[in-house]
Amino acid sequence: MPGLKEDRKPVLGGGLSILIALFDLLGLRQMHAVDAGLRHGVMVDMLDREGIAQDVREQSVQRLARRFEVDEGQAGRVSQAALGFYEQLLGSVDDAPEQRERHRRKLGWAAALHEVGAIVSHSDCHKHSAYIIDNADVLGFSQNELHRLSLLVLGHKGKLRKLEADFSDVRFVQQLMCLRLAVLLCHARVQPQVKALALHCHAKDLSFELSYSSDWAKRFPQSAHLLAQEVQAWLKTSWSLNVMSH
Repeated sequence: MPGLKEDRKPVLGGGLSILIALFDLLGLRQMHAVDAGLRHGVMVDMLDREGIAQDVREQSVQRLARRFEVDEGQAGRVSQAALGFYEQLLGSVDDAPEQRERHRRKLGWAAALHEVGAIVSHSDCHKHSAYIIDNADVLGFSQNELHRLSLLVLGHKGKLRKLEADFSDVRFVQQLMCLRLAVLLCHARVQPQVKALALHCHAKDLSFELSYSSDWAKRFPQSAHLLAQEVQAWLKTSWSLNVMSH
């Protein structure tokens, strides 16, 4: 074939075999070539992602959660709390509305899947969850998207220094903070009282500030204690978390 590149020759046999099999199996008689390439399909898929109903990733997350018997109630509580905190941070980074929605949606997926590893081990749930997400074949997600999701899930509790993540990525750090706070406040596996808490991000200073009323601390002493421990966890990173009552 004139003009055929050398690197194309080895794949022709395999491709032709698959094509012949498809013709035989489906009873096809002819095929018409089109000018559109893979890039056009990718662009259409990305445009469809702008709507949650059309985003195949939303369905894939739900299927993965069902497959690993995730506690829907706990996932819902964590998701609601995490997204509530994220809403409070929207003004701290100059993002377009569509970018904010994408980051918000990915935080919701991390919350929905943070306990997929509990079916393997409850004590090391975050590690198993991250491994499953990083290695699963999840329809609609690229490997980079899955890896970022797995990093969020890996960091949802425990020490932060284990994360091989880019802490200069403000949006990732914000997602991580929101997820960790949500998991912490849902430790009793009941609906947390988070309306009394206000979260602020000072991106230039690489710091977060969480404030709550003294009455809230008296009502939920265990949560207040866990928040004090969370302050210590962030000292191992380039970011800081300041917690105060008023």
